[in-house]
Amino acid sequence: MFLLPVIDDDETQNRYWNASLDGRAVHSFLLWVEPHSNAWARRAAGARDGSPDPAAEPASEQLHALGRALVGLAGSPAVALDPAEAVTAPLALPDGPRIAVLDAVADAGLLSLRPAGARDREAVGDAARLLDDVGLRYVVDLAVGAVVLGDGPGTASLADVCDVAVPGRPGPDPLSFAEALLREGARSWMGQWLRTEEAVGARTGPLSAADREWLTGVFADSLAFQLHDRLALRQEQDARVSVARRREIHDRLGALRAELPARVGATVGMGIVAELIGTTYPCWNRRQFAVKSPFDYIREIRPLTDAEKREHLDRWAAPSAVR
Repeated sequence: MFLLPVIDDDETQNRYWNASLDGRAVHSFLLWVEPHSNAWARRAAGARDGSPDPAAEPASEQLHALGRALVGLAGSPAVALDPAEAVTAPLALPDGPRIAVLDAVADAGLLSLRPAGARDREAVGDAARLLDDVGLRYVVDLAVGAVVLGDGPGTASLADVCDVAVPGRPGPDPLSFAEALLREGARSWMGQWLRTEEAVGARTGPLSAADREWLTGVFADSLAFQLHDRLALRQEQDARVSVARRREIHDRLGALRAELPARVGATVGMGIVAELIGTTYPCWNRRQFAVKSPFDYIREIRPLTDAEKREHLDRWAAPSAVR
């Protein structure tokens, strides 16, 4: 069951709604998702050091992406990280949070993490600034607390660690690295939205690896399209490259249009993950999934009742409701 029974495929005004839909995504994350991610990190930290139930901590003691990432890395059996070194790893982004930049080296069967060198830190900062220039750094700010640089097989063990990005190593093309960082932010972001739905009982258990990978791929491609679409509007040297990359990603996403509603509906149902896909997928009118949302005015996320689902679908079932 997908969010709308009648879908407007007019994508011509999507650019006008970028800022509004970005803001909606940020608001939804902070309202619904981040509290669950922070609670998970507190439970993980408490289980590791034997402290009392973290749910009893004062609400004012808020975690953010960096704190959640360090908790996840410290609890990973595949990682060796010296807490004293971790303190020196964060990079302060302009007008934003700090983000740890770590270098990964295989060492005695573990992934040894150390603060990255100045050149790698600069590359991460440059990628974040490029994303900031087009209004997409919020994905990294909210969902990436640590960037682990490395291309060895051991870095794959970090794929499920909350708020950790593994974008490979910076190369000669800063735009490609910025896209890789954005895609890693999308992976972390999607993982947290999925886990939030599972925490409130939207599903009986985690998605299969194949379904999770497919959803994450659609979301990451949609954000990557946004990156190149926004860059292509500029009169800069990288505009030609972005136009070609934009077309490539758009064609790949467009090929999914016929199956997307049914597959998203069958995978995650009528929930906030489906709405996140709806408001970012560029091959239809993204705005419609915000103005026709069944989740407006819901302060604490929960599964919709069957009656609420029927009422919502009935309201938008008439062909005249497409706009």
